[in-house]
Amino acid sequence: MINQEQSDWSALGARLSDIFKERAEKVAFVEGAEEVPFSAVARAIDIMRGADIDHVGLITARDNIRREPL
Repeated sequence: MINQEQSDWSALGARLSDIFKERAEKVAFVEGAEEVPFSAVARAIDIMRGADIDHVGLITARDNIRREPL
């Protein structure tokens, strides 16, 4: 999904290029899910880089973040 819209692998690169063509900062985020294999995340990142996105950030579930008391 891109911005809550369904997408498939064949259209992903073109869709991302269209979204980011007018943006000065080309930063995108990937939100993974436990059931999604890492190979799919890596494929998405590769397509993003091919769409000239400069920076790709990864978002993880908050439950997986270990929090230390201050």
